[in-house]
Amino acid sequence: MRARMALMHCGAQCILREVSLKAKPAQMLKVSNKGTVPVLVLLADENDSSEDLTDNDGNLNNLRVIDESLDIMQWAMNENPLRNMQNAQAWKISETMSEKEIDALIQETDSEFKDQLDKYKYSDRHPDHPQHHYLEQAMPFLERLENILAKSPYIGGSQFRFVDAAILPFIRQFSMVDQNTFTGLALPNLQEWLAMGLKSDLFASVMEKYPIWQEDSVETPVVFGD
Repeated sequence: MRARMALMHCGAQCILREVSLKAKPAQMLKVSNKGTVPVLVLLADENDSSEDLTDNDGNLNNLRVIDESLDIMQWAMNENPLRNMQNAQAWKISETMSEKEIDALIQETDSEFKDQLDKYKYSDRHPDHPQHHYLEQAMPFLERLENILAKSPYIGGSQFRFVDAAILPFIRQFSMVDQNTFTGLALPNLQEWLAMGLKSDLFASVMEKYPIWQEDSVETPVVFGD
C-alpha cells in the first residue's frame, strides 16, 4: 500500500501484476525468493518495454529488483526517471522533525511497532499473554504519534507527506484488529489523522481492485500509476 502511494504521488507508471500469495507465481519467486509483496522489477535498459523477465533459457535478464516497500518509496521519490520532481521533492519536506528523526520514527514503525502489531493482530499465535497485553505494549508508540499530531494535522506537518504514507498502513492494520477498541482509546488526533488519510484521493487511488495476474495470460497489461 505505501509503495503504491509513493509511486502514484511521485508520478510513475509500471505494469502491475496482482498476485495471490496462496499461489505465488513462479516469475515472482524467480526475481524475489522472499515470496512477499511488493516487488518492483526494473529493467536494466529503461527504454526496453519488454514484459518478459527471462531469456529463452529461462534465466533472468539483467534486472534490478527492489522488494522492500520502504525502498520502493525511496526509489519513487529519488530515482524514478518519470517522477514529478515538484511532487517528489515536496513529499520529503517535514515541518515537524528532522530527516534523522523521520528515519528513526519509520524504523521504529517497521521494527518494534510492527512486531507489537503482529502479536496484537494474531494474539492466538502468541498465547503467552492475552491480547490486551500486546495492545498495552503498543500504546507508548501510539501516544508518541498522538503528541506529534497534537501540533499539526499530519505527522509531516500541514500536509500528508512521505512519513505519513510510510506509517499509515500499519496504523490502519492496528485499528482494524478491533475497531471498537481503537475508537475507544484516548488518541483523538491519531484517529482523526487516520480517518483523513483513508478518505484521501491518494489512498483511494491505490485501493482499486485488480484481477489476479496469470503467468500465461495474454490479456492487456494493467498499467498502474499517474
